[in-house]
Amino acid sequence: MAIKECRSEVRVSVPVVIEALLGQDVHMLCSHTGTDGDGYVLVEWFITDKTGTQRRVAYDERGQQGVDGGTEYKDRASMDAEHGLVIRAAEVGDEREFLCQVTTSSGTDVGVTQLKVFDSPEPPELQKNTATLSVTGEFASEIATCTSKNAHPVPAISWYKDGRLLNPSTEHNKELYVVSRTVKETSGLFSLSSTLYMHLKKEDKESAFRCKVNYSMPHGKAGSAETEPFQVTLHYYTENVQFSLASPELIKEGDDVEFHCQADGSPPPEYFFFKVQTSEKGEVQRDMGSNPDGVLRLRRVTKADSGTYRCQVLDFDSPPEVDLEKEADIFVHYLDPVVVTPRKMAVANVSGNIELTCSGSGSRTPELSWKKGEEEVGKGATLTLDSLTYHMAGTYSCKAAIASIPGLDKEQSVQVVVEGKPEMEQHQTVAHYHTPGQVMELTCSVLGHPEPEIRWNVTGEDLSAKTVSVEVTPELVQSGVTCWAQNKYGSDKQTFQFVMVSPTQPSSPGPAGNPELRTVDGEESQGGSTVAVIAVCVCVLLLLLIVGFFYFMQRRGQLPCGSREKRSLTPKEGSPDDTVVEMKTDRRNEQTGLLSHGGGGGGGGGTNEC
Repeated sequence: MAIKECRSEVRVSVPVVIEALLGQDVHMLCSHTGTDGDGYVLVEWFITDKTGTQRRVAYDERGQQGVDGGTEYKDRASMDAEHGLVIRAAEVGDEREFLCQVTTSSGTDVGVTQLKVFDSPEPPELQKNTATLSVTGEFASEIATCTSKNAHPVPAISWYKDGRLLNPSTEHNKELYVVSRTVKETSGLFSLSSTLYMHLKKEDKESAFRCKVNYSMPHGKAGSAETEPFQVTLHYYTENVQFSLASPELIKEGDDVEFHCQADGSPPPEYFFFKVQTSEKGEVQRDMGSNPDGVLRLRRVTKADSGTYRCQVLDFDSPPEVDLEKEADIFVHYLDPVVVTPRKMAVANVSGNIELTCSGSGSRTPELSWKKGEEEVGKGATLTLDSLTYHMAGTYSCKAAIASIPGLDKEQSVQVVVEGKPEMEQHQTVAHYHTPGQVMELTCSVLGHPEPEIRWNVTGEDLSAKTVSVEVTPELVQSGVTCWAQNKYGSDKQTFQFVMVSPTQPSSPGPAGNPELRTVDGEESQGGSTVAVIAVCVCVLLLLLIVGFFYFMQRRGQLPCGSREKRSLTPKEGSPDDTVVEMKTDRRNEQTGLLSHGGGGGGGGGTNEC
């Protein structure tokens, strides 16, 4: 139906532009003025297709609303009570002009509104150039391609380097430009790609690139999304080489040493190492191998490793004026082997003297000291041992050390042997025992060199052993035990005497450091119980002796006896060990034949009895 053109006083008012998100319901208002008194009003909504033909979408005539079936809005369009057009679930194709025509008896007027549909894009995708890019090329290199998909309207892509916005041209050139491509998808949304080209320099080796997508949203708002920063791999020749010692400057024998060689080319070049040696024929390079990391390691260096080392970088792209070789020197501090005189062994007689000498040299003059075991016994090159004793024999070591270089020291040892006749550490030893029959262990402690031969005066034992076990017998107690020690220089002996002690009486301690006397076979506890029985027997014998003494004295008339009193000797109640003699008075008028004086009966009250 064609729009009627006529002059009227009707005035139609519609929004010039309506903006909506994709999938959102759209409400287009249409208001008018100038209605006649008869109240006739016809409101119609039209669209214009691609051929310029107008097609009605919906209408409202005298309150009767309807939707035309000849358009794509027959299922999504409706009108509200205020004559506005409602489009459900806006699509990209809905972005067009909509016409609202109002017809009354007074005339007709038309209002035009533009619908715009917006949709944000997917997160941008980045595809960087993974190839190694040369900084010596003549033209700009492809850096990366950034793609933004399914947006409406078409978004914009911008590029940044190290946070700074680039301003590339859209025309091909040798320095900086972009190539963009826009695709309209079947959905009506747009996808945009942008490829960045740039002539790179060596300074760009650490640069971070990123792309940013900017897109429009309803009501003048804008959105953006960006990729993660990325770097490109550059190829540039070596301009500088550094070769240095990574280990401490003060190096000693036995240390591990590292050299680091670093070139500023990319990708890193190959590193070759040499030790430079000078001979009569000139300079000679000894190959030390190659390493892609630029590290030369020397394990447990010696003084022979001192000298000059060279790092050579292999980079064919570097110009001739670039020095691709660097050198570094090291000096290894050392100590020569320590020399002790006499070597290995020094022999001297007891009470004699011996002199030990030591010499040492190195990169610095060492300090010399002497030790026996862990004890320091002297300083300097000479150690003199006077009035030798057997206890002075043993291993002596000379240590050479450089105080200014911690950990740099060497040692050499010598065995000092003291010869002479045997010497017993104790010539007489008291062996305490508790009971006869107790088994004791005896040790013959003797010093001497050559090692003395041992002999004992006991039978049934290994006569050459330093320690024997003996059973204490009365004969052994009386004679004692003797051990003899003898070598080519003479002999000496040690005598053991046995003394019985009570189990409760502490034994006198033997000589310090002389543990040769001790009980064995667990007989100490058995000896304690035996002694207790002996003690009881002794107490009973003492009691009998006391009773006999009193009887003897009474028989001789030397005991006073009270009138009509009878005195008896009885043991006081208690343990036999605590027995005492107690006098009791018996006032009964009885007599005893055992203790009566002269054995008579005596009569009368004056009779004396004991």
